[in-house]
Amino acid sequence: MPELPEVETIRRQLQKVLVGQAIKKITVRRAKSWQGDKQAVAGKKILGVERKAKMFVIKLSGGMNLWIHLKMTGQLVYTSKPEARNPKPETRIAGGHPTADWVSKLPSKHTRVVLGLSRGRLFFNDMRVFGWVKTVSDKKLKAELDKLPPDVIDKEATAEYLKKILASSRRAVKLVICDQAKLGGVGNIYANDALFCAGIDPRRQAQKITNSQFTIFKLHKCLRKVINNGIKYGGATASDENFVNVSGMGGKYQEHFLVYERAGEKCRRDGGIIKKIKLGGRGTYFCPKCQK
Repeated sequence: MPELPEVETIRRQLQKVLVGQAIKKITVRRAKSWQGDKQAVAGKKILGVERKAKMFVIKLSGGMNLWIHLKMTGQLVYTSKPEARNPKPETRIAGGHPTADWVSKLPSKHTRVVLGLSRGRLFFNDMRVFGWVKTVSDKKLKAELDKLPPDVIDKEATAEYLKKILASSRRAVKLVICDQAKLGGVGNIYANDALFCAGIDPRRQAQKITNSQFTIFKLHKCLRKVINNGIKYGGATASDENFVNVSGMGGKYQEHFLVYERAGEKCRRDGGIIKKIKLGGRGTYFCPKCQK
């Protein structure tokens, strides 16, 4: 599943190609992937592309929105040219989980929704069909988004807020900071690197970290640092995360991993050997020597 930096990378690039276009036609190829009234958004003009945590919001005229979640295998593919018999990658831009769909003829067997736009088409593909596209009014969207916690890089996600969510849990700290009901946007890759940056063992009980205000401030700083670095480098394309940006290219953050996918290698901080374990069903990387 794309994490905050990957979704933000896609958002920024979709913003460049979608704004100003109108929705001319909507084709729903799998009913459960589309939630809402097609007529409520048909003919509407795209005003902008926004993000909340790992979700997209395509702002439309008339106070309407398309709310999109890629989940595990979702993908957005935009093509600005008529499809050729043998389409080439350079004729389209794609973002999300990379499959053959972004270079093959579309719609494909994984295409769930197609938006016909003024100057092209936007395909929502989803192999495992966990993702969705919803039509929501500004009022309803605000009510839904207000239920969500702040994103890790939002100003509301202060060190005190982090302390509060950790203090209320006996779970491992990594599981808490990855919990989208507690803090938005942090996934497996960036949680591993943030905890290394802060010198915290990912298995450590969340409550116990709050005993040290210094540790809280350090973790808060490291979370923001690794997320912003992820955005800076266009997200990460790790072997088990499978992300490509809206130009169909992999991110570059993997070239700057601190511990993620570095099991068996030497720690850059103290020369210890990076270890990999399973925590909450996900691969977890840390240095036993310097993360306590």
